Amino acid sequence: MSKLQTSLDRLRSELQHLESGDAATRQHIEQLLTEIESHVAGAGDARRRGTVVANISDAIRRFEVEHPKVTAYLGEIAAALG
Repeated sequence: MSKLQTSLDRLRSELQHLESGDAATRQHIEQLLTEIESHVAGAGDARRRGTVVANISDAIRRFEVEHPKVTAYLGEIAAALG
C-alpha cells in the first residue's frame, strides 16, 4: 500500500472518531477526500493537483488547533501529492 493510500485510510479512520458536533468538519474533510481520490484516480491534471494541494493547505490551517491528527494526515497527503 502506498504512503498516500495509508494516509487517506488513516484520515478516514480519524473522521469516524470526530464527535457528532463536528458535522461541518466531517463534511468538509469528506468532500476534500473525494476531491483527492478523484485526482489520484486520474481525473486531475497538474493544474488540478495545485488546487487540491491548496485546498488541503487551507483545511490544515482551518483545523490545526482543534483536530491535530486530521491536520497531520492532511499534511502527509499534501506531501505525497507534491
